[in-house]
Amino acid sequence: MGQKRKECPSAADINKLLSSMLVPEYILKDFEIWDVTSDSSSWTLELREKTGRLPKELESYPDVVFDGYCNPIDILCMAFVGKPVYLRVYRRRYKRSNSNTHYNNDYEFTIKGIKMTPEMSFFLKG
Repeated sequence: MGQKRKECPSAADINKLLSSMLVPEYILKDFEIWDVTSDSSSWTLELREKTGRLPKELESYPDVVFDGYCNPIDILCMAFVGKPVYLRVYRRRYKRSNSNTHYNNDYEFTIKGIKMTPEMSFFLKG
């Protein structure tokens, strides 16, 4: 007549929940957490653009190839356990084979002129 034993959630379920706590949903739609690092002053979550997110200019071409990543963008997201959390966002770079012209997707993650998520800037402003 005790309580029912609660099942332990899977590691994948826990990771998904933690990801949604730390990274805004509109970013997780197109990016996945690739790595997490910590130093004495901050946490950094490395996010990489998911495969298959071709730029609109290349959607109709069959000869598109992945050509590395653009320079990362660092965005202040929040504070967690007394240290700031930064999102280091890597966008994929593509080109047509036999071409040197590169293409990538552009995302609006920040308010113009502020390198932090809109949620963080509204929190600090309020």
